[in-house]
Amino acid sequence: MIVTNHPHLNCSLFILLLALVPVGTWAASADRKLPLEVEADRKHTDYKGGQAVYEGKVVIRQGRMLIHADKAILTLRDNQLDRAQLEGKPVTYQDVDEQGLPLSGQALNMDYKVDNTAMGKATGDVLTLTGQAKIERNKDTLSSERITYNLKSEVMDAGGGQGDRVRMILQPRPKDEAGKKEAKAP
Repeated sequence: MIVTNHPHLNCSLFILLLALVPVGTWAASADRKLPLEVEADRKHTDYKGGQAVYEGKVVIRQGRMLIHADKAILTLRDNQLDRAQLEGKPVTYQDVDEQGLPLSGQALNMDYKVDNTAMGKATGDVLTLTGQAKIERNKDTLSSERITYNLKSEVMDAGGGQGDRVRMILQPRPKDEAGKKEAKAP
């Protein structure tokens, strides 16, 4: 890093360096360090069991993540959110991916498993959608009865049920975007 004897110049250089950092660095993973807000019509908490059940117009926010559901069961481990089991007609999910691109999903049920660090290695948050599942990422859509998406590794699996079909709609990209990382299909 360049350091000068002029504090104003140092500050300007720091701001310039921050502007050059890719948007993805400030994306979804940074939001997970922000407070989790939950609103609902009713709440039942089992403090010893580490579980809370929210019912009726449930709204969950954390940074840019926004979830709407009819019912949410939140499980804590070590006083941190470990898992959110969501039901709705449908449950809706909005966020940004690791590149800062819009990500949304909907399904009758969602299971949001927070990153489990196994053997010191972060595995990433996993979102599982079941029942009329649909994910839209960077304007492309994927629908199936079941979709599993690792938000960190950006690995997605769909289908697998008996008679289940997977449907993918890829939007055309301008030629200058064709080689960019964010132009990947969901």
